[in-house]
Amino acid sequence: MKVTMKNDDRPIARLLEFGAFEQGPRGGWRFGTKRIADRVVDRLIAAGAASRDGDRIVKGAQICAG
Repeated sequence: MKVTMKNDDRPIARLLEFGAFEQGPRGGWRFGTKRIADRVVDRLIAAGAASRDGDRIVKGAQICAG
């Protein structure tokens, strides 16, 4: 079953074009000062719009080798 991205998640996915989401000190994710809910990040990963690279979330499958 193919997972599609919700329309509400598209603006959040566009933020990944400008930089990665960083894991917050108390959990959750941040893009600058904007908090991103875990469930939103989970949906982006399931739809293939994002991938996890250590403690960062990056666009698509762009995973750094370092």
